[in-house]
Amino acid sequence: MCSRPCHESNQCHHKKSSPSNVLGAWGFGISLFGLLMTFGLLCPLGLLLSFFGLFSKKRGIAIAGTIIGGIGTTIVAVGVGSIAMAASAVHHYQYEVPKIEQTREVLNTACVEIESYRQENNKLPEGIEGNKLVLKFEDGYGNAVRYEPEEDGRFAIRSAGLDGKFDTSDDQRMLNTERGLNEPIASHQTHFRSHHWHGHEQHNHCGW
Repeated sequence: MCSRPCHESNQCHHKKSSPSNVLGAWGFGISLFGLLMTFGLLCPLGLLLSFFGLFSKKRGIAIAGTIIGGIGTTIVAVGVGSIAMAASAVHHYQYEVPKIEQTREVLNTACVEIESYRQENNKLPEGIEGNKLVLKFEDGYGNAVRYEPEEDGRFAIRSAGLDGKFDTSDDQRMLNTERGLNEPIASHQTHFRSHHWHGHEQHNHCGW
């Protein structure tokens, strides 16, 4: 017989320790390390682990990891967005703006060609004939421009723009009036409306 009776206390029986929140702990650690040491780069991973740790009974550390991971992830998202916007702006001013300027010169040259025909023949060319005259002119994107006769002696020269398709949002269009580009089209509109393009005094030039 046992010389000492067993008691109902922990002297004879050990309580089972409640399971710990492993995912929450890992998520908290990675989120904290990511925020302090990697400027938030590891925080998305910590946020993910902490999120799954929220389903455990012990959620305190997972909640802390979720908060820290969310802050770091937000910092990363803002940084990536800023870099993307800066890259887009650089691409626009280094690539798109020179193409737009080159296209503007081509449209003006094509306009002069049509005006020369008008002076020689006292009338504007018909649609097919006019397009044959301007077919040799290519815009800044390597595509031929289009002649568009209108009423009251007006006409327009159109570039298909970056996508190479006419009558889409990125077209550039010049009218043979003093107002010139009175129908600014596409995303480039805001960049060029602030400039005042004036027509040349010669009758055979188109104004912007």
